[in-house]
Amino acid sequence: MYNYKNIAIYYDSEKRLIGVPCGKPDMYDGCSSLDIFLVLEPGYSDNDLEKFFHELLDACYSAVPVPEGMTAIQKYTGAKSYVAATKGYQLMEMDWEKDKGYVFTPMKVDKRHKGAFEGISGITINVSHSNKHRPIDKGALALAFRTALLVTAEQE
Repeated sequence: MYNYKNIAIYYDSEKRLIGVPCGKPDMYDGCSSLDIFLVLEPGYSDNDLEKFFHELLDACYSAVPVPEGMTAIQKYTGAKSYVAATKGYQLMEMDWEKDKGYVFTPMKVDKRHKGAFEGISGITINVSHSNKHRPIDKGALALAFRTALLVTAEQE
């Protein structure tokens, strides 16, 4: 069992979601994107969002990341580069830690590093366990994600 998981959630202007789980690379510690993606089309309910997040979290560490080659978002879009693949997309990171809960971090394009994303300074939406022996409330992840989207829109 892992104590940490991370998923990347790319989304376009219509709020189509492309989720990419992480895995453990063979050559170093940490978490790196897997060659897996799940898509959630617009019109989703809170239940659909919650299921989407849990499926992505369950997929974390289900494979070993490929160290080189096309990323999952490149394969989804058919683009030859990461910059081209993410054009027109925003990114939201979702982290889970066993003892802390969930954190949504809205990202923005890092103008210093072409094609890279960085966290929007000071903005995270936390969903913590009120009691680590009890699961979080139903709908809490969907609410946190929708709130993060609103906060991100205000920053643009």
